[in-house]
Amino acid sequence: MEFSFKHALAASAVAALSAAGPVSAKDLTYAIGFPTGSTPVMTLEKVVTYAQETHGLNIKLYPLSLLDLRQTPQGIADHIVDMGWATYQYQPAEFANSNLAAAMNMMATANTPADVASYAMAGAVTEYISLHCPECTAEFAGQNQVYFGGHSTGVYLTQCTKPVVTKADFAGIKVRTAAPSWARWAENVGATSVTISANEAYDALSQGVVDCVFFAPTELVNFQLTDVVTDMTTGVPGGVFPGVGDINTNLDTWRGMTVEERAALIDTASHLVAEGTYAYVQASEDAMGVAREKGIGIHEAAPDLLEASAAFVEGDQATIVEEFVDKYGLDDAGEKAKVIGDLITKWKELTADVESGEALQAIYWDEIYSKLDPETYALQ
Repeated sequence: MEFSFKHALAASAVAALSAAGPVSAKDLTYAIGFPTGSTPVMTLEKVVTYAQETHGLNIKLYPLSLLDLRQTPQGIADHIVDMGWATYQYQPAEFANSNLAAAMNMMATANTPADVASYAMAGAVTEYISLHCPECTAEFAGQNQVYFGGHSTGVYLTQCTKPVVTKADFAGIKVRTAAPSWARWAENVGATSVTISANEAYDALSQGVVDCVFFAPTELVNFQLTDVVTDMTTGVPGGVFPGVGDINTNLDTWRGMTVEERAALIDTASHLVAEGTYAYVQASEDAMGVAREKGIGIHEAAPDLLEASAAFVEGDQATIVEEFVDKYGLDDAGEKAKVIGDLITKWKELTADVESGEALQAIYWDEIYSKLDPETYALQ
């Protein structure tokens, strides 16, 4: 059934876009599985204006109307759209090298202010995939797309339909997790991990499929979870979600662009990753205010839970390496993890004093995007 639906969707989408006329390199379509009014879409709307006014790139947005979060990577590969918000952490096998970097996200939040953790992880993952991991760019090319970096969410906390504050409170409950590290965290404290799309979180909470979700505070608003979440616990599980290609582009579209248009897209990507990460940090603070207004209980994690979490994060780095060696065949995962860890440390220092999206974009440009050659990047 899923196969038939996906291909029916693809056929109807292609027909609709074709009816509008041929798509040139300067007229681009973009799908994102978030609704209008959400933090990512509002950021994209600003960046679309920037791309048009600065470079003459016309990007047509399709927020949660053409493809959802799980469908978007395949939609880019099949050229249903020219580009989109590709959550590659939903595809651990296809993007094993790239997901190794994203999987180490809890290192970013260790003894680090929440905003710096987000800025640093976005920079570290984007730099690693774009500049230090040819196997990563090859993975995206193998899926007929080009990676141009990705934002990081705010730091993850626990959002539930009841108070969950101590380690004992987690015993036996069901938790929606977004990636294997959070699944292991949940199981480590006695919970059962359930893997579902973010688009399904509302229904899962309202129908009792899960008791809690691990999300950045922003998703409380982005997915209207204020109607179903009654309690939130800060400090756990920690980590951020950096496993997204913010403006992944169909490889044929990229190849068909002029060098000038490619340069314009690289610059646009630097703005999107910076503005997206900065917006998530600011929106996380705003979302906590919304939670208080809605009467949602906000709890600090109990000491025993924080202690268990810290011990898990320290020990899980070796588990991550073992998983990527045994499950995905990355025999050099240990060496790659060392490079990623060094990048996370470097980016914590680089972003420690960031106070604006413009300042963050300048750092991303200097350290990453200025080094992407529009004549050769992802064209080998």
